Amino acid sequence: MQNPINLSKECPLFPLTVNVLPGGYLPLQIFEPRYLDMIKQCFNQETGFCVVLLQPNKFETKDKENYPHHYLIGTYVEIVDFNQLENGLLGITVKGKFRAEVLDRRRKDDGLIVGNVIEMGEEEESVSLEPKYKNIWSMLKQISKHPEIKKLNLEINYNCSSSVIYNLASLLPLTPPERQGILESKSNISRLDHINQLVKKWGG
Repeated sequence: MQNPINLSKECPLFPLTVNVLPGGYLPLQIFEPRYLDMIKQCFNQETGFCVVLLQPNKFETKDKENYPHHYLIGTYVEIVDFNQLENGLLGITVKGKFRAEVLDRRRKDDGLIVGNVIEMGEEEESVSLEPKYKNIWSMLKQISKHPEIKKLNLEINYNCSSSVIYNLASLLPLTPPERQGILESKSNISRLDHINQLVKKWGG
């Protein structure tokens, strides 16, 4: 497993009702001044920010420290595209780079939450040859052949279990809590088991 890397003590946090996995894409509309300033800073400094999922049923509430109720494991993302939308708002597309953990937080004067964020290491287990996981590799290969998926130009390394897991989970119709479960799993084997359970639930 790679050792965690300290990203920044001032990494911007973006709490949302949706989340994104490493390798996945997420379109966003930006309209609040604090987040417009955050995007400008990301462009100027060539940095990204951390997307964290708001906890279900707690969207409008705050914790005892007056922060939104959000998970502390999210995804560090970078902006890969932007444009002005028809409604006049700024539209951006971000790409998930890696899992990240928020160690502590503070609120800036403009209301933006920043945190001490570290990159979470990934382990590379030899799981692709185990019979019960072969369906996951096969499923991703089949889905990636679809014309609309080809347009995404996904970077898939079939020799890397993390790459297979995150790319497939990004393409499957998972709910945000289901994606969060994959983010918070402590090993690739547990993530593969989680995906298999979801596929069985759908009748696959």
